[in-house]
Amino acid sequence: MEEYLLESAIRIAAKVHKGQKDRAHKPYILHVMRVMMRGQDLEEQLLGALHDVLERSELTVKDLEQKGIPPRVLKALEHISRRSDEDYAGYIERVAQDGLAVRVKLHDLSDKMDIRMLNELTQADLKRYNRQLAAYHKLRRLAEETRAGGGLTNGPTGLGRNRPTK
Repeated sequence: MEEYLLESAIRIAAKVHKGQKDRAHKPYILHVMRVMMRGQDLEEQLLGALHDVLERSELTVKDLEQKGIPPRVLKALEHISRRSDEDYAGYIERVAQDGLAVRVKLHDLSDKMDIRMLNELTQADLKRYNRQLAAYHKLRRLAEETRAGGGLTNGPTGLGRNRPTK
């Protein structure tokens, strides 16, 4: 079942991102796959594969639900998907409300901030990088504070790993 879910998420992402390019003019699906591969468990991997599909397609949460994507991943997907009318600071605040979304957004930002993929940095790149770096540190602090405070394994923030509770 787990294998099927991940394969399904990868197929959805490949279809959505077909022909799309990143800032380095490489196939965008490579970014998506790198984010997915950073995932530490199935939920992180599923969300990593799907993290940009709502923003870059006409697919809806309902569509993905019908394809068997688990409710927990869909909830996090709603948090990690930036809305068209949303400023970046508000978006990051919304991401911070869901632990699974926080973890995958950290993977996403880590990949996006790898400047080795670019031939040169423009002023626009530096501005975006600084904004992403600030978001990364904010989300990282939140994740660390949650873990230091005892962390939750399956609680509402989802910041802990998905371990069975006893």
